[in-house]
Amino acid sequence: MDTGRGTTDDPGAKLKLLEQELARSRSDLDASQKVSARLTEENETLRTHADRRQWEAGFRLATDTTPGLIWFGGADGSVEFLNTQWCAYTGLTMQEGLGWNWINVVHPEDLPGLVEHWGEIIKSARPDEHEARMRRSDGAYRWFLLRCAPLLDESGAVIRWYGTNTDIEERKRVEQALSASENLSRGQVEALKSTLDALAMEPAADKLVEHVLRIISEQFGAHSISVWRLDPGSGMIGIEMAFEDGRVVTSADPRFAGMDKWLPMEERWPWPEVFRTSKPSLIEDIRAVPAFALRDRLLPMGIITVLLVPMFVAGRLEGAIGIRFVEKKVFGAEEMDLAQALANQVMLMIQFARLSTQTRETAVIAERNRIARDIHDTLAQGLTGVIVQLEAAEDANLRGLSREAGEHLDRARRLARESLNEARRSVHALRPQVLDDSNLSGALAELFTKMTEGTSLKMEFAVLGAPRSLPPNSEENLFRIGQEILTNALRHAQAKLFTAKLIFLPGEVCLDLHDDGRGFDPSSKNDGYGLLGIRERVERIGGQLVVQSSPAKGTAVRITLPSQEA
Repeated sequence: MDTGRGTTDDPGAKLKLLEQELARSRSDLDASQKVSARLTEENETLRTHADRRQWEAGFRLATDTTPGLIWFGGADGSVEFLNTQWCAYTGLTMQEGLGWNWINVVHPEDLPGLVEHWGEIIKSARPDEHEARMRRSDGAYRWFLLRCAPLLDESGAVIRWYGTNTDIEERKRVEQALSASENLSRGQVEALKSTLDALAMEPAADKLVEHVLRIISEQFGAHSISVWRLDPGSGMIGIEMAFEDGRVVTSADPRFAGMDKWLPMEERWPWPEVFRTSKPSLIEDIRAVPAFALRDRLLPMGIITVLLVPMFVAGRLEGAIGIRFVEKKVFGAEEMDLAQALANQVMLMIQFARLSTQTRETAVIAERNRIARDIHDTLAQGLTGVIVQLEAAEDANLRGLSREAGEHLDRARRLARESLNEARRSVHALRPQVLDDSNLSGALAELFTKMTEGTSLKMEFAVLGAPRSLPPNSEENLFRIGQEILTNALRHAQAKLFTAKLIFLPGEVCLDLHDDGRGFDPSSKNDGYGLLGIRERVERIGGQLVVQSSPAKGTAVRITLPSQEA
């Protein structure tokens, strides 16, 4: 008994018991705290889920009352929600579009690129966008801009993807129209410039007609072309030649054997319409119209559409060309204008060829060179400005600047129309229209402004002294010289600044032109057609020409004329 009581009263044993009780209490407290923390966490999770469900319910309500196409999906990219507008546009129910079923409304041509890009977006976990066509409920496709952005947790992991689909059909149409217009304008410029280059460089006159007919065939994608001449005295039209199988064949070719080569114009449709209106006429399907000359020959060749374009010289209707196609074709106003300008060039080349075959005397050669210079001046110079504007439009379009691209195209279109007008005037050998409407000072100011507008070349023009009228021939030649030199600066000089001064002194008139471009060696024999033409012009009007230039030092030109009032 005493021993047992001594054990119970042992201070060490009591301390040990207390420690054991304390340990049990601590263990129970830890367990209680863990349970409490777990309950708190579960409660927070439930509350978060409830908040999220409540937020998502509000989000769905908001998106269903928004006019755009809105969706959200899981971290893996599969769609979990589509708003009412998305379903209304596609004609699918939400259930039909969930997961990856939304790909069924994407245009087959756009789907591979979109799926690949979407996979890259999911991996990057960054906002991005893509353009693709989506099928409407009626089966039509429209362009959309698909934008998406991720919702991230605190660790940066994607919780959900949110996105919108915005209709950009109108923007795409504008971009495509700009691109088509740019391509058409560039094709027109290249076609016209090619005919002018041939005129300046081709030594064989009989090859000029073939060259222009080939250009027409390539530009319009034609199968072949016929050339008809009008005899005003008899009222008959006759086939003069054709461009078939890539070459010119005359009416004497065996392929025309047995055919009436001269026909009464007033009795043979469709020629009366062409010669009566003096405008192009389109036969969309020769199989569906009354029989006409050559139809029996054209049908076995597979010809379906024929565009008839009159040809003029000095304002006189001289004939027409028939541009043939093996498929149905329609043409816009600009294409008709181009066809008319090129048809006139055909007629002009025919005239050149006739002059060349008649005589090789100096007078005829000089006349041909004069006409060549006049045509070169009326089109080749003006087309430089068109090319510059088209290149600027192309650059702006590549940078996504649709408005700026449109402005450059508008300028190119305006310059091209003016060049076409000059092409029509070239067959008359008339003064530039701008000289008829203004004096030399105003004409040069307008010319320099139009040619440099929208380019990187800065232009400065000044008139010094008291302006006075000059003889028409002097004004025209000074105008053409200014045009030629500015054209060279735009094409070759890589200049940043072009300055021009028209100086009226008591005894003379000076035209000073300067650019800060790369320059050239004036002593070189190969100075180009432009400088040779300038020398000839200055000599023709009794003036003096001084050219100062050296590589990398720019070019300065001064033309001095003795003072002669008109």
